[in-house]
Amino acid sequence: MTTTNIHNQNSYRIALFLWGAGLLTLVILSLLPPGNEPSFSNLVNDKIRHFTAYALLALAACYAGRGWRQRLILSTCTFIVSVLVEFLQPLTGRDFELLDIVANLSGVLAGIAFVALIFRYRRRCVNL
Repeated sequence: MTTTNIHNQNSYRIALFLWGAGLLTLVILSLLPPGNEPSFSNLVNDKIRHFTAYALLALAACYAGRGWRQRLILSTCTFIVSVLVEFLQPLTGRDFELLDIVANLSGVLAGIAFVALIFRYRRRCVNL
């Protein structure tokens, strides 16, 4: 195995770890009863937080996947987990919000689009 292959293998593993750890962290924070979660309400709007968190998770998912099929599967899993969490929140005293799901989906799609643009830019630079 070459040094480049080892480096790529480690990069995938790190991205997969970050994706899994980030997803687990978001699930835990999203299911905490109201008042127990860290308060960022003075800093950023709730929907912007949802969008940003899921965009970052999609970025990690895309870097963890070795091809677009894997990237899309991991990103879809990210969105499905966000929907499940939203349906579970009423069990912990929090509210179900359809706009949270919309913000999550928007973040996932933005993360995928951003990675696609980065990969296209890289490919263009290599062909120069």
